Amino acid sequence: MTRETGLARRIRQLVEVPSTDPDDARRRQLLNILLLGMGVLNLLALLVVLVADIADLYDQEWITYLYQVGFLLLAGLATIYAINRYWASRIASVLFLLLLTAILAFSDEPYELVQGRSLIVFTIPIVMASIILPPAASFAAAGLSALALLLTSLRVNITPNPFAILVFFAIAMASWLSSRSLERVLRDLRLLNRELDQRVEERTRQVAEALSRNQAILEAIADGIIVFDTNGRASLVNPAMTHLLQRPAQEIVGNDLDALLGDDTAQGDHQAIGDLLRGNDRSHSGLRFELHNKTLSVSFAPVRDSTDNVAGTVAVFRDFTREAEIDRMKSAFVSMASHELRTPLNAILGYVDMLQEGVYGALSEQQHDVVSRIIANVGELLNIVNNLLDQAQIEAGKLTLNNAPFSPTDLVEGVHGVMSVLAHAKGLELTRQIDANIPAVLIGDRQRLYEILVNLVSNAIKFTAQGSVHIRAQRHGAEQWLLEVVDTGRGIPQEAQAYIFEPFRRVDDSATRGDTGVGLGLSIVKQLVQLMGGEITLSSELNRGSTFTIVLPLIPTQEASWAADSH
Repeated sequence: MTRETGLARRIRQLVEVPSTDPDDARRRQLLNILLLGMGVLNLLALLVVLVADIADLYDQEWITYLYQVGFLLLAGLATIYAINRYWASRIASVLFLLLLTAILAFSDEPYELVQGRSLIVFTIPIVMASIILPPAASFAAAGLSALALLLTSLRVNITPNPFAILVFFAIAMASWLSSRSLERVLRDLRLLNRELDQRVEERTRQVAEALSRNQAILEAIADGIIVFDTNGRASLVNPAMTHLLQRPAQEIVGNDLDALLGDDTAQGDHQAIGDLLRGNDRSHSGLRFELHNKTLSVSFAPVRDSTDNVAGTVAVFRDFTREAEIDRMKSAFVSMASHELRTPLNAILGYVDMLQEGVYGALSEQQHDVVSRIIANVGELLNIVNNLLDQAQIEAGKLTLNNAPFSPTDLVEGVHGVMSVLAHAKGLELTRQIDANIPAVLIGDRQRLYEILVNLVSNAIKFTAQGSVHIRAQRHGAEQWLLEVVDTGRGIPQEAQAYIFEPFRRVDDSATRGDTGVGLGLSIVKQLVQLMGGEITLSSELNRGSTFTIVLPLIPTQEASWAADSH
C-alpha cells in the first residue's frame, strides 16, 4: 500500500461527498470532478486573457467581455459545486447540464453547430447525463440537445437537422443501456461484497471467541482454521484446514505460514499474507489468493488472554472459488451487455445506409453530408463496442486464434487499400514495403493480424498532422518476421510510454482530448500479439513520430499445399 500524499488527500476531500447511497456518492463525485476540471480550464483561460490584456493584443471591449464571461462561468461552476456538495445532487447535475448545453450552443458558428463540424458536441451532455444522473436522464438530455439545436436553427434562420435529432436519441438509447447495465452490476457486486464481508467478519469473531471454550465447535466449522502463536507457528488446526492444505494435522502444527503454503502460492501472495499475520494486534479480512487450483479468502483476528494481551492469531481460510467464478460471470455479463449495445447501433447504421442509398427518396447535398456524419459517428460507437467485446473475451480467456495459411503480401496490401482513403483525406502519404525474403504463405490468424494493423495505422493517421505513415513487413532472423508502422506524427511522451498499452489508458494532453476512443485499442493489440506468441515494442520521440514494431514467430508453409487445401 502506498501512502497517500497531502495533495492527493486534499483533492480526494474536494471531490468526495459523504452519502448513505453509494450510487448518489458516485454521481456526486463524478460531477465534482467535472466541475473542478472545467474550473481549472476556466482559470487557465482567464490567465490567457490577462496576458493578452497586459500585452494589449486585443480590443479592450473584447477583453472586458471575456473577463465577464470567464468570471460568470466560474461563479456558475462554484454555485453548482456548492449545491452538489451541501444540498441536492440532482439539482446540481441538471444545472450543470443546462450550463454545459448553453456553452456548447455558443461554441461555434451557428451553421457549423446545426449542419457542420461542431454538430457532434451536442452529444456530450447526453453521455454525461447517463453518468451523473439516473440512466433514463440520457433521454431528457437528448431532448435538451434537440431543443438547443432547434433554437440555434431558428436564431439564424437555418433549416433544422432532423437526422441529427434522431442520432441524439439513438445515442441516448445506447447510453441508457450501458449505464443501466453498469449500475446493475455495481449494485449486485455491492450486495455480494456486503454479504460476504458480514459473513466473514461474523465468523472470524465467533471463531476467535469459541476457540478457547470448545474444541468441538472448532472441528465442526466448515472453513479452515489455524491458530498461530506469537512466533508465527501453527499451534492448532481444524479438519477443514487439513483438507484445504491436503496435509495431515501433524504436518501443519509447528510450521510457519511459509512452510505451509510452500510453492503452491505465488510469491506476492506469500508476502501479503505474511504481512497480515505479523500485524497480529488487529483484525484483517478479505485477502484472496490461489492454492491448489482453488481461490481462498483469508481473515486474521488476534487471540487475547484474560489480561487482554495478544496470545496469538487465528486465521480463517474460506473456499472462495465459487465467488471467484461469479467475478468471471461478471466479465461475461459485460460481454453480453456489449452485444446488446451493438444490436441497436447496427439497426441505426442499416437505416442510415438505406437513407444514403436513396431507398426513401433522393437526398440533397446537405442531407448526404449529414447522413455521412451519422454513419461515421455510429461507426465510432460500434468500434468502441467491438473493443469492449474483445477486451471482455480476453479477460475471460475465451478469445481464440483461428490460425490458417495466409499471404503477408495480401495482408499488407489489404490494409493499405482500406486506410489510404483516410490518409489522403488528411493529406498524408501512406506507403508500404514488403520484404522479398518473407515466405509467400505463413500460418496465422489473418483477421486478427488485419485488426492489429488497422488499429495501428488508424492511430498513426489520427495523430499525424503532416508527413507520412509507412507500413513495413520483413524477415527478422531465421525464425521470426515483423510488422512495423512508422509515422511522422506528434509522438508519445516518455512518461506515457509506460502505460500506453494498459486498458482504458490514453495519452493525457491537450492534443488528444478532442480525439475519440476509450483507450482499449493498443491494449487489445498487445494482448493479441502476446496470444500469437509475439512481442510489440514502441519507439517514439515528441514531434518526431512513432514506430510500433511487432515481432512474430515465423510459421511458413508450402504454397502448393495451401492451394490444394483451399480447393
